[in-house]
Amino acid sequence: MKKRIVASFLLLSTLLSGCGSLAGRHNIDSGFSYIESHEYQSALESFEAAEEGGEDQCLIHRGKGIVHLKRGEYDLAATELLASLAADEGIVDDMDFDSNYYLAEAYLNLKEYDKAKEVYDAIIALRDKDSNAYYLRGTAELAAGNHDQGYADFSRAIALNSRDYSMMIMIYKSLDEYGYSDEALSILQTAMDNGSDFMSNYEKGQISFYLGNNAEAQSYLEAARNEKGQEKEPVVILLGQTGEKQGDYNYAISVYRNYLAEDPNSAKVYNQLGICQIRQGDYESAVSSFQSGISLDNKDLDQALRLNEITAYEYMGEFKVAASLMEEYLATYPDDQEAVRESIFLSSR
Repeated sequence: MKKRIVASFLLLSTLLSGCGSLAGRHNIDSGFSYIESHEYQSALESFEAAEEGGEDQCLIHRGKGIVHLKRGEYDLAATELLASLAADEGIVDDMDFDSNYYLAEAYLNLKEYDKAKEVYDAIIALRDKDSNAYYLRGTAELAAGNHDQGYADFSRAIALNSRDYSMMIMIYKSLDEYGYSDEALSILQTAMDNGSDFMSNYEKGQISFYLGNNAEAQSYLEAARNEKGQEKEPVVILLGQTGEKQGDYNYAISVYRNYLAEDPNSAKVYNQLGICQIRQGDYESAVSSFQSGISLDNKDLDQALRLNEITAYEYMGEFKVAASLMEEYLATYPDDQEAVRESIFLSSR
């Protein structure tokens, strides 16, 4: 028993120990700025410069780990994040918990579910009311084939935050993905039954959408769209998707266009509009929508918009244009291996 307690303590001290000094971190700050703008190669170069300049090792390895995670290089991400945690010298703070969440994400993507679970165990040992940690540990358990333990963690997460409907939807998606559709729907139905007095119209619309009650979802979302103080973009996206779900692309396109007429600064809505136009076979309009989205310079949506624009040109039979755009795309996103393969295909057309 004594040995087990010591082992547990060592896990916590390795995974959850505070970062050191924040002084002298010019290149580190540049690196994290590049991460925010999705310029990952520049971020790595900044962190290399920080290392040469003797800046904080904990933060350098953390930054590199996040870059590798974003680029899908999960082995490298785990190695760097572990090095960051090993270099910690200060007290445990939010940044350390954040690094552990990144580490667990790397393990999940590597399908090393036991290692991911160990990280979540360590977080929960210090934050036993962290509903997000229980939810994520539940996903690791479920992925590993441990349904009962996963479901127990999901139940605990809901008990800790019974009005976090976004989390319940994520739990629904996890259970549904692994074939537990009845349990997934039951969680959402219980949320609707118990929380209808507390939910906003948008939350009711979300739950109704995933329950498959499309007419109810549209009714709640239409109401939410007209409410003051309600963020409109997510409401419009989901409202449009109620049409897409039924193959009613005219309705979805109308919803998206009406929104853009009032607020033409949503790259996400332009992207969704373009996808609907592709499905209708209106490729020229789709290209225009994607280009409008790209012009907004939204770093989070830029990659998807560019790929979708290339797809639209391919459907049009404009392979030379698509190939040229793919070349530009790969100059910005060189780590997209699927795009590399598509580029080879386009070059042969």
